[in-house]
Amino acid sequence: MQHCRSNNSFNVRSSASVPGGNSSLTTLGSGSSKTVGRWLKDRREKKKEEARAQNAQLHAAISVAGVAAAVAAIAAATAASSGTGKDEQRAKTDMAVASAATLVAAQCVEAAEAMGAEREHLASIVSSAVNVRSAGDIMTLTAAAATALRGAATLKARALKEVWNIASVIPVDKGVGGSGNGNNGSSNSSNSDELVPEENFLGICSRELLARGSELLKRTRKGDLHWKIVSVYINRMNQVMLKMKSKHVAGTITKKKKNVVLEVIKDMPAWPGRHLLEGGENRRYFGLKTVMRGLIEFECTSQREYDMWTQGVSKLLAISAERSTRHRV
Repeated sequence: MQHCRSNNSFNVRSSASVPGGNSSLTTLGSGSSKTVGRWLKDRREKKKEEARAQNAQLHAAISVAGVAAAVAAIAAATAASSGTGKDEQRAKTDMAVASAATLVAAQCVEAAEAMGAEREHLASIVSSAVNVRSAGDIMTLTAAAATALRGAATLKARALKEVWNIASVIPVDKGVGGSGNGNNGSSNSSNSDELVPEENFLGICSRELLARGSELLKRTRKGDLHWKIVSVYINRMNQVMLKMKSKHVAGTITKKKKNVVLEVIKDMPAWPGRHLLEGGENRRYFGLKTVMRGLIEFECTSQREYDMWTQGVSKLLAISAERSTRHRV
């Protein structure tokens, strides 16, 4: 595979011929340079890590649903037996606990199913769990669920760590982030096989995190507060897009809304009453001005989170504007 076109040029530190072939591996003059092949391999590995993390989270959700079902079954049995006694207050308490446990179990099952659990497999796990009676069996179920949760958390942390291991050299649209050397006036081409050195490594990490998304508190025009899974990225039409997903009870995600971002509004006034909460003095607020929905306000719990969102989205807007200007020339 040839990693550069005949009409493109850039500074090459080293190149090594692949044994048994005519292709070459070309690297850039960067301390942590990578070939296109290596970069693509890393991307595939990251996808595998993400798939493993998702499967681990699904397994953990099913395990927790089993524990919740077992607890609900025992609580219901306890309530039934206490109902025949003379202690009316205790009987009412046991019934309330059984009702609450049943609600929690139902939501856990629903969450596991929403994450992709097969209904037959889930039904089998729940059926086995509700027949549990001994303390040893309950402890076994609980330990298995705890192990599954720890495994899912470990894989999730590993997947997030991969973001900070992104190479400082990545394939990008010609001229974006580069010094402009070797363009030779041919910048009208939309794509290139070149590797362009990224001027800001942390900028890549920030944009990757923005594209992955995270949970932010959003305020509506009426002052209502809602948690949203928020992500920002540049789409194929070179627009900076804001995507918000609603996260409801038991972690089920229902609605997705996308808006074109025009501007980042920094240092917005604090929302009324938020300073009274724990850590309220550390909270920061910003807004994203969009085409369809106007100004959308968000809360950050720390200065670091605030900087990541405001600086990251501002960088995306600058990249989008630079591309648009270059394509008009």
